[in-house]
Amino acid sequence: MDTNEARSALDAVKNTDRAMADRMRWPLWRHAIFGAMMALVLLAVALPDPGRMLVLAIVLLLIFLVVRDDKARHGMFVSGYQKGRTGWVLVLQFALLAAALAATIMLVENPLASPLFCAIAAVLLIGSTAISLLWEKIYRADLKAGRA
Repeated sequence: MDTNEARSALDAVKNTDRAMADRMRWPLWRHAIFGAMMALVLLAVALPDPGRMLVLAIVLLLIFLVVRDDKARHGMFVSGYQKGRTGWVLVLQFALLAAALAATIMLVENPLASPLFCAIAAVLLIGSTAISLLWEKIYRADLKAGRA
């Protein structure tokens, strides 16, 4: 392969990444579902076993529906685990979930009757939705720059 062929191949990859960056947009409801799943995981941890299993089954169903919608919308599913600059966003998401779990375990007696638990879950839902939007923005920028 000569230099021109190699350069042409690299340019084709960059153009594909840029086209993918333009195409990879998710609706707000998709980000909100991620936030809801995080809040449901928090609820599952706080509930006793029978309720926990039901809530976790709902989370699994939502994951299945999101993957199916992504494949229908984009022809593929893009998980949050991508190379590039999105790694710190995942760390931020993990920290938010861990903080919500710790606050719930330490501060909430009965989650179903606790306004504090509702507030923690609301912060987790809204924060996770915002983090998902941030992840998309960074992922698309990485694609455009050829870093993903």
